[in-house]
Amino acid sequence: MILKNLLLKAFYLLVFLFSGLYIIIYLHKKVLAHMQSRRGPLQTGFHGTLQIFSQILKSLLNWPKLFTSLQDLSNNIGVMISLTFAILAFLLIPLTEDIFLMNIEMSLPLCLSFIMISNVGAFLSIRKVKLNSNKMADLLDRISTVLIFSISLFISSMGPIIVSSSFNLFEIVRAQSGFYNILYQPLSFIVFLLSCSLLWQRLPLDVPLKDTYFNTDYLSTQTGLNYLISTISEYINIISLLILGTLLYLGGWNGPKILHPLIWTIIKTFILQVILLFLYTIIPRIRGFRKKINLSLAFLCLLSFLNLLIVIFLVLYLKPIL
Repeated sequence: MILKNLLLKAFYLLVFLFSGLYIIIYLHKKVLAHMQSRRGPLQTGFHGTLQIFSQILKSLLNWPKLFTSLQDLSNNIGVMISLTFAILAFLLIPLTEDIFLMNIEMSLPLCLSFIMISNVGAFLSIRKVKLNSNKMADLLDRISTVLIFSISLFISSMGPIIVSSSFNLFEIVRAQSGFYNILYQPLSFIVFLLSCSLLWQRLPLDVPLKDTYFNTDYLSTQTGLNYLISTISEYINIISLLILGTLLYLGGWNGPKILHPLIWTIIKTFILQVILLFLYTIIPRIRGFRKKINLSLAFLCLLSFLNLLIVIFLVLYLKPIL
């Protein structure tokens, strides 16, 4: 009976994960195209609905042989580290009170740490011997982006932790049974979404790139399944961050009883997904280490600390109304 319940929960999580992957990739390719006055994929399936599967099949067919050299071994280990930690982070996140695999007391910091490790692990798969000076600069720029904006992401999540007095995601959601955190922590919510958008450094896959810019992109060294796994790992991390945003600020599965709790989680996550896609469209890519430090520490972290002061005041003096 226990094994049956575990398999059922795993099935729900996998269905949610793969459905979320398909939706976010399709939105990234189609809706983003309409936002930029383009048509997006149209030929493969109805309005390009099968374009994603064709790209996956193409990557599988173009995958080179495994472990033909020490360099190939390091490349494959890098993408597997990225995918493993991305899946681990997703498995730490509950979808409802009943649909979860692991209930750990430190689930929130562990999940954020795994996402950061997954983002950094993807860089281990880069074929550094094929990187020129421009591509190496771009690679270091991406690594600095992950490390710098992860700081503001961690600090912005401290507000819900203080309110619930727990690092456990279940307790954070239960603490929002009356009021959602977004109502009195809008600053933290804004910082969280901006940090997620700035961490998502992917380029639209169907945008024609200039040759000069493509030569500076370190992803041009990735081929076949390595590129596919790196891309999927990054999308899994984005889905995990979106669900975390739902649990931290939108009450998770809390909602009127007219719908199943899982439906509420899906609806709120989809809303955050559309908002994040909009932010991804309008926020330019930030280059330069000093600019990133100024934005992260002087603006986003400052807003997060201001939110913490407000939350501490509410918890200490106005706790009965929370």
